[in-house]
Order: sequence, then structure tokens, then C-alpha cells
Amino acid sequence: MAEELAPKYLSSSNLQTEIQPISTRIDEMLLRLEEFENLLAIVREESAVASQQNIPRIAAFRPEFDSLCERLDQLEKFVAMVSKNLDVVERQVQIAEEELDIPDKTINVLLKSLNIFGKPKPVERQTNRNGQGMYEAPTIFKTEDYFGGAGGKAKVIASGSSGVVTASDEGSSSRTTPLEEAEAADGDEDAKK
Repeated sequence: MAEELAPKYLSSSNLQTEIQPISTRIDEMLLRLEEFENLLAIVREESAVASQQNIPRIAAFRPEFDSLCERLDQLEKFVAMVSKNLDVVERQVQIAEEELDIPDKTINVLLKSLNIFGKPKPVERQTNRNGQGMYEAPTIFKTEDYFGGAGGKAKVIASGSSGVVTASDEGSSSRTTPLEEAEAADGDEDAKK
């Protein structure tokens, strides 16, 4: 009976049809693995190019970047200094306006003039004048301390006295105070006499 069933079993089972789907899947997986291997090779090649070319180029920009950071830090310090000087000058202007009784254009002037709340408190008046009664200007920054007076450019000097900046054709500049201008004008008038 086994001998009779063996040929029937052999004819009923087709080994080729059972192996074919497995073989097809294996071929597809091998194809995908090959594509993945090619993709990895391309990525390795591009990363090698990036590490060999781009990283040194980026590293070459480091001194410029450090210089830029340093300049930004200096600019921040300069802006802070200008802000402080501006506050000082604004306070000087406010004191001068109070000394000259220039009316403030706020509601405070109206309230002070109406004296709604009783007697005004005695206010110690501040002044911009020194002991001899002369105006004493605040000391403010010098631009060459922050920007360095490069040749060929107008060199603006902001010192502790108010004055006028003059520049010649060569690009240099000098600062004269109104007092110096008045003395120079007096000297010219004396020379004419």
C-alpha cells in the first residue's frame, strides 16, 4: 500500500509551487538589502566629504566668529555707556529746565499751580553749577575709546564739556567749547583794535 500511495503523493505535491513564493520573497529581500547597502555607501561618501571639506571650512571661520562676538560685546558695553550718559544728560537738562522755570507740559504743572493738596513741600533745588556759579558739564564717553580714531575718518571726541565738533578736509576733527569760541572771538576783536 505504501508503494501505491507514494506515486500518488508525489504527483499531488508540487514542490516547485511551494518553493516559488519563498524564492521570490528571498530575491526581493536581497534586492532591498542591495539598495540599502548602496544607500549606506552614498551616505558614508557624503559624510566623508562633509567632514573633510565642510568642517575645516567651518573651523576656519572661528576667528572671525570670535572677533564678531568680541565686537558685539564691545557694542553692548558701548550702548550701556551711552545709555548711562544719556540719563546723566537728561537729568542735567531737567535740572536746567527747573532752574530756568521752563514749564513742564504734564499734569504735574497744573496740580502744582492749583495747589490742591495744601502747602507745597519745600524742595531742595538741584543745580548744574559748581561752587563758583559756573555750569559744570557731565563727563561723558569718548568715541575713540570704543571705535578707535582710524585715519581718514572724522574723529568725533565727546568729552566732559559741551562744544562744537569741527572737521577739516583731511578728515581730522577738533572740539571747541563755546567758551573757547568766545575767547577766540574776543582775541580777534582785540587784535583788530
